[in-house]
Amino acid sequence: MKAVAALARRARRILCDEGLASLVRQAFAFLLKRLFQYERYYLYRQPTESLHLFNEARLLPEAPGIVFKVVATAQEADEVESAGLPFRSYALNVDERLRKGAVAFCVYAGKDLANISWLAFSDEAQKSLGEVPCRVDFSHGEAYRGGIWTSPKYRRAGFSMYSLFKKLEYMQERGVVASRVAIPEGNVASQRGHARFAPARYGRGRLTRLLWWKSWEEKPL
Repeated sequence: MKAVAALARRARRILCDEGLASLVRQAFAFLLKRLFQYERYYLYRQPTESLHLFNEARLLPEAPGIVFKVVATAQEADEVESAGLPFRSYALNVDERLRKGAVAFCVYAGKDLANISWLAFSDEAQKSLGEVPCRVDFSHGEAYRGGIWTSPKYRRAGFSMYSLFKKLEYMQERGVVASRVAIPEGNVASQRGHARFAPARYGRGRLTRLLWWKSWEEKPL
């Protein structure tokens, strides 16, 4: 029942924020991926020390009422929603992600969630995001970045880049040396945005899924 409730909550959120056409498109893609998936990715490694190259004030999006929240526990999720800021409706398994150690980074414009993304500091947390299993050296201070989403209303307004800056800041404070992320080859906009932070594009990945069988391959560039 919880899974059904989460699906309904997510569907309502997509319908409210993005409209019926987007809901139908995403529902079809969701079902299709359960049957078959074939995607290629570029793999990036972002050193945390690159933080000093950027100025937070210059990256701050030009929108009224910018609020930044880090959510690492179910209690913090409750506090965010008690303040009137939506959170749980933006993923199907938010509480599982938090329970397994993933941390959410949310940028709000007023009461709108403009951008959300996640950091994983363990293999278990990375798996909870349900994305590609790209190799991350967690034992030597690396993290995984994923679950990145920007509201259509706020795309190309710098919210994703501001969130990336805040994640680098968060990681640096905790001694994390670098983060890794996989970006679909066709997502040119995201690749260009990440290029501003001068990450190392070190490889390509290929994900193939057929029903319950899944294969992930990585090759260096």
